[in-house]
Amino acid sequence: MKIGAKFPSRMPTSYILKQIAHPPPAAAFQPQLLLDGSTRPPQISVRDQGRIRKACRMAGVDSLAAVGVPAEEVSYLKKPAQPKGSVKEIKAYQKEKKIAESMAKMDERIAAWKEERRKAKAAEKPEMPF
Repeated sequence: MKIGAKFPSRMPTSYILKQIAHPPPAAAFQPQLLLDGSTRPPQISVRDQGRIRKACRMAGVDSLAAVGVPAEEVSYLKKPAQPKGSVKEIKAYQKEKKIAESMAKMDERIAAWKEERRKAKAAEKPEMPF
């Protein structure tokens, strides 16, 4: 028969217990957005936030109400995504696209070239047959 509460393999550290006894401001748990658009990590790391949450769960205390630790799904500020693929792959894709566009116009180009060649050949011929 299993019991709901399990004795932990390690007790929380004094740092974690201090965070529960004297909670920091709520802003310490969130990443900060700076003026230049970059982000600064939270003052209390995500790993320590998890440890605080676990210690609160062991003590039977609501971590959000008592300490102010946000829910487990912390929304981080995402950086703009870089285009996938190496420079070589990107250039290969652009080259392939350019070739496809050129091939689509190829029938017109061939017809124009044949017409130009026919006119050049006709210009070389003398008007008199002899």
